[in-house]
Amino acid sequence: MTFKTSKKIVTFSINHPKIVSIIVLVLSAIFLAQFPKITIDTDPENMLSIDNPVRLFHDQVKQRFGLNDLLVLGIIREDGIFQKQSLKSINRITEKILALDGVITEDVLSFITTDSVESGAGLLNIHRIMSDVPEDSEQIKQLQKSIYNNEFLVDKLAAKDGKGVAIYIPIEDKSQSYRLSQEIEKIIAHEKSPAGEEYYLAGLPIAEDTFGHEMFVQMAISAPLAALIIFLIMLYFFRQASLIVAPLLVAVISIAWTMGLLIGSGFTVHIMSSMIPIFLMPIAVVDSVHVLSEFHERYPYFNDKKQTLVAVMEELFTPMLFTSIT
Repeated sequence: MTFKTSKKIVTFSINHPKIVSIIVLVLSAIFLAQFPKITIDTDPENMLSIDNPVRLFHDQVKQRFGLNDLLVLGIIREDGIFQKQSLKSINRITEKILALDGVITEDVLSFITTDSVESGAGLLNIHRIMSDVPEDSEQIKQLQKSIYNNEFLVDKLAAKDGKGVAIYIPIEDKSQSYRLSQEIEKIIAHEKSPAGEEYYLAGLPIAEDTFGHEMFVQMAISAPLAALIIFLIMLYFFRQASLIVAPLLVAVISIAWTMGLLIGSGFTVHIMSSMIPIFLMPIAVVDSVHVLSEFHERYPYFNDKKQTLVAVMEELFTPMLFTSIT
């Protein structure tokens, strides 16, 4: 942009402040109207582009080996999980989980869905680990023997110390992880008893969803906090509130326009783009500080506000334009 063009913009803005203010307000209203259309994406994976080599390789490995995202429910009882009441609870929980929409039922790993393979008399004996809930101590001992004689099940389905078990829940799509975790939490809450079982729901989809959610919460806290810190620093240096309002207003408008344009263009707001307000705020304020500093330095020479502003923008317009665009 040539100096002649930039000077026309600056001169027009100085001579027609009301028109410029109306244009800014109208544009701000248009961009703010886009905010209700916001689509939030908390999946950290989407911080990488769809064609990113790492992401493509990850998807290929999952597809080739038939891997699915997993939720894992851990159930612990300090005085031993192999008790009739606890086993009944595990049975009920597993059956309710199998009935949930979005769970790959044939791949769920638990006592009532997994087979045990044992050899004897030259034959392989394949049977469900717990087809029925044991009714007495002898049947419970038989169940423990069936589990702890199989190295593949120890510390996978059942803890070595006998205090905990796990249920592995593969899901059709990790976008369903939040809904399924909420439904499983309801099942757990309904099953909780004074017997002393403790329940822990984990898994990469839940961790990713929690991470994404917390990032947005942190952005919601950090952006106003950043504005407050900038306000206090500027107040300390300039000692005049009227000089601080304009820069902060420019920052808020910059954020509103950028986020409104992003949302209105159909883009989702993911973890990375949620950081835009925090990046824009200091950049916008720094531009304003440059103008204010240069204005106070040059004003005694011109002793006229309009002439001073024109001279200031003559020097700063181009570098500020390129730094802001960058």
